[in-house]
Amino acid sequence: MTSTRTACCAAVARCGRSAGPNGGCGEWNVPCAIRCKSYSACVNSEPLDAVPLVARLRLLRTRLGLSQEQLARRLGVSFATVNRWESGRSRPSARASLALAELEAATTSREPPRGPGPADDKPDRLPLALSSFVGRERELAVLSELLTRSRLINLTGPGGVGKTRLAIEAARQWAATSGHDADVAFVSLDAIQPPRPVVSVLASRLGLRERPGVSWREATLAEFGERPWLLLLDGAEHYRDEVAGLAGDFLASAPGLRIVVTSRVVLGVPGEVCWAVPPLDCPSVAAGAPEIAASDAVRLFIARASDRLSGFSAADVPPQAVGELCRRLGGLPLAIELIAGWVGTLSISEILQQRVALLDYDPPGAQGSRKLADVLRASYDLLQPGQQRTLRLLSVFTTPFSLADAQAVTGASEQEAAGAVRGLVDASWLVVTRSLEQNRFSMVEAIREFATARLQEAGEAPQAHRRHATHFADVATQSLSSLAGPDARRWAIRMASAVDDLRAMLQWTLDNGEIDLGLEVGAVLWRWWLISGRLSAGRTWLDKFLAAAGDRPVRQAAESQRIGRALCAAAVLAVENDDYPEAVRLASRALNIFEPLEGGEDRALAATVLGSAQRYLGELAEARRSFQTVLDLRAAAGDPARLAMAINNMALVELDDGNLDAARELLEQNLVIKRQLGEPLSVAIGLINLAEVLIRVGRWQAASAAIAEAAQLAVGQPQLTGLVLCNQGHLAAGQRNWKQASGLYADAVAASQAGGHTHVAVEAMIGLGRVSYQLGLPDEAARQLGTAEALAHKIANRRLMAEVAAARAETDGGRAGRLPGNLTSRQAEVLKLLADGLSNKEIAARLYLSRGTVERHLTTIYHKLGLGGRVDAVRYAVENGLAGR
Repeated sequence: MTSTRTACCAAVARCGRSAGPNGGCGEWNVPCAIRCKSYSACVNSEPLDAVPLVARLRLLRTRLGLSQEQLARRLGVSFATVNRWESGRSRPSARASLALAELEAATTSREPPRGPGPADDKPDRLPLALSSFVGRERELAVLSELLTRSRLINLTGPGGVGKTRLAIEAARQWAATSGHDADVAFVSLDAIQPPRPVVSVLASRLGLRERPGVSWREATLAEFGERPWLLLLDGAEHYRDEVAGLAGDFLASAPGLRIVVTSRVVLGVPGEVCWAVPPLDCPSVAAGAPEIAASDAVRLFIARASDRLSGFSAADVPPQAVGELCRRLGGLPLAIELIAGWVGTLSISEILQQRVALLDYDPPGAQGSRKLADVLRASYDLLQPGQQRTLRLLSVFTTPFSLADAQAVTGASEQEAAGAVRGLVDASWLVVTRSLEQNRFSMVEAIREFATARLQEAGEAPQAHRRHATHFADVATQSLSSLAGPDARRWAIRMASAVDDLRAMLQWTLDNGEIDLGLEVGAVLWRWWLISGRLSAGRTWLDKFLAAAGDRPVRQAAESQRIGRALCAAAVLAVENDDYPEAVRLASRALNIFEPLEGGEDRALAATVLGSAQRYLGELAEARRSFQTVLDLRAAAGDPARLAMAINNMALVELDDGNLDAARELLEQNLVIKRQLGEPLSVAIGLINLAEVLIRVGRWQAASAAIAEAAQLAVGQPQLTGLVLCNQGHLAAGQRNWKQASGLYADAVAASQAGGHTHVAVEAMIGLGRVSYQLGLPDEAARQLGTAEALAHKIANRRLMAEVAAARAETDGGRAGRLPGNLTSRQAEVLKLLADGLSNKEIAARLYLSRGTVERHLTTIYHKLGLGGRVDAVRYAVENGLAGR
């Protein structure tokens, strides 16, 4: 022992390093292992307590090729704890000391790294796997392909994304498939203490010894030679410039060398292929049990939970809950491994609910912390200040965002925002969803929570959320006209992708008392809520803002106008949600507000909504008056787009009143204007309405062409899908294609109910009931018509109530057989009222039918009974006992 210590001290004296407290090297680091051949023997022969902790840890990690984080996992502590030990800021607990001693005992039996020799004698220079490698088949395939054509690959990403483990596995596969002469070396750079050069650590890992007159660079290049080599440098962010220089130098001088780097930053070397390590693949929300079990994230969770709890298997947990947990963790490997450690203590449901707190947990007795935030903090500290600020501000987004969104929230110029976002993408803080038109960016949940905490710490949250709210208020305002214009489809996608951010904006507005802003946004979002089927959500938000505004006195015309427009938007949604009495109340209130104010368009929109509600309630005279007011206002304003809408609404009144020629003429006039304006959604609505008229008059080919064009324009529009399907059902039924009509009506019911358009669903149910009767399914017909009747009464739609009653009468086969002339119940009712002296208009009012429907019934009766007109019909009713029934 004495001679060993003396030899080591003599070597220390020659290399100029100061003596340590025990008479040995004061640093006990890897350079001494090169200069002092007795170093390892000295350290390994000393009692554990006699060897400085810093030296033991660095030598141990060098032997095993482990980073601080990897050693921490093996010892069951956090990487921050190991960092504190190596910097002398703390010492291991009793439990940790025992684990360290056991690992050292197992390590000393291994041969130290040697220089090159025969191939069979080459040392394994990759770290031993401490646990099973799970998944990543797709990523390994990509890396394998990259290694065939690239000589410098940088695996980037924040801490916890799994860079090191993936790189080691890729290197292992490369070595196994590259032939007998291929060699591989792993070097962990995060343990180097300045000013020690990286090249000396690499030389040590290769087992090289210092030789007079030969630099470490020359010795290392001689070792590489021209044979196939793969050099894996882990944690290059710590020595970015030095690693970049070495990589360029070595690749230019060693033709067989390939370098794989793991780093939290980009090196910026020519020829560098940066590959951002993605999170693990997570199952979709709609995935079934087999798909959930096959996803990489779930497989990792099950594997680590099995390590934690003996006998644990996937059958012990509900697959949907595990899938949701992995999605919430964003597929981040470290987060999944940490959270899996709670299996056996908490249920999956409890882990899912408390995941944020669990990731922030410090185990009793551990030195330092064991938190995901510590790993992310180390990566965050490497970002430039501008990138850190951008990351903090971008945490306010809850859904994927565009570069323009990022620019609005950060307040940066377009160039500055693009540069900051690129840096965050390169470092894998942001996930990119790529498309031909516009890329979008997002953060996994764990990273966003970390960035949100930094935002709060910096005191930037209030301003960031205000900018976010203001920006999405502007987006909402633009959507009102854009969703009705030629770019409607792109805007529908834009709004759908931002739905959670829109909701967050509205909530912030409400929580911060920004009621005026809330009323303004609600007044313009009605079109988005309508076409996306979010009727109830929109009504709820408008109710909240209107209720809040109702508590304040209205002092200015602008405030009155703001409230009136919100009322009008609420009325629109109420009509589409089949709440017609409420729509009348809201629209009437809005009209009262607009009457004394300037601006005819506000009055026109309120009158339009009022007329629509009145029409659905069967109040055709009142609806006609409301729509005529709209026509007058919009004709005076000279706005063709809005005039076309007014013409369309008046045509619907004519259609309900049985004036088919007038309705067709108005609808064709409306379509001419809409086509000139190039508004696809408006054209689709016009075509749908025109097709209904064409079907009623038996113009099948023209109706089919109109529906086909409308169907193309309505793709991706829930509001219109049910209408198109319903019209297709009417067309098939009119041509007596009962089976085809049945399928179309059923699809129309499903689409309309999903979109919240009950009145369209009722119309389709009525058609389905009639068709079922024709197919010989009276019970199914009765069921469909019964449901339709209940819904029609629920929404107080008198027109639909009358249609249901007519359909029930037509399909009442038992009674129809007992009536003279094989009349249906409805036909008998019409004939009875005719014989009682009622006019067509009075019959329509009595039976809740339109005048056109009554006229169609009478035409059928005259034809069926061979009658010449009203006089013959009255005589027939009296002779056959129908009068006075």
